[in-house]
Amino acid sequence: MDIQKLVDEYAAWLKSEITFERVGEYYEITTPYLDNANDYLQIYVRQDGDDIFFTDDSATIRALKMSGFQFTPNRKIYLQKILNQYGVRLNGDELTAKAPTKSFAQKKHLFIQAILRIDDMFAITKSKVASLFLDDIQAFFEEQEIYYSDNVQFTGTSGFTHSYDFLLQRTKTKPERLCQAINNPNKSSMGNILFAWNDTKPSRKKDSQLIVILNDQNSIGRGVEDAFINYDAKVIRWSERNRNENLSLISA
Repeated sequence: MDIQKLVDEYAAWLKSEITFERVGEYYEITTPYLDNANDYLQIYVRQDGDDIFFTDDSATIRALKMSGFQFTPNRKIYLQKILNQYGVRLNGDELTAKAPTKSFAQKKHLFIQAILRIDDMFAITKSKVASLFLDDIQAFFEEQEIYYSDNVQFTGTSGFTHSYDFLLQRTKTKPERLCQAINNPNKSSMGNILFAWNDTKPSRKKDSQLIVILNDQNSIGRGVEDAFINYDAKVIRWSERNRNENLSLISA
């Protein structure tokens, strides 16, 4: 498999699918990523002195609230973790960020990742998840005495910084393993994670692995698991976390 060719093709496709137009003092940027309403994700940017100002025009939080999503205390804590992880602020319902002009590409990348992670909260309902998916995974790791670092970031060959939910350290018998929890496994989240991994992997140890943990209490998009496997990622369905082969992937 010519992985460099595949990564280059993905980057070319991503570039070709991004459009923009002037809207007042802002530029509206339309990305190829889909939100939970199957609409293309849009952000707005404007010049602010020597910086670029980013906003989602309150679309992400308002869409969650209109769907009936309730921001319970635990969910507010989770939301703040996402904001801190990606360097994004919340003003009322508006997601915002600011970065020097020279850091526009990196900040745009992180801002979109933050929106996708927040939009992913749409799939969290009391009937499906007793607590937040990340909390469930952390509790499971502690129960199994699996030691990890959470909320880690690595810089890829592109210069972009990518965030991972968990890092499982290298041991005598296991390689370094980067883990991503996917509450709503769809093609948008899959594409975002695979791009990040293929950008990160060349800067890590040769045998480093990506493990994705899919919340199969929610619907898994068609072809998502196969795509991860084709890119040599290890897939664990949450309902199958106690299977011996899955425990072997994440244990020391």
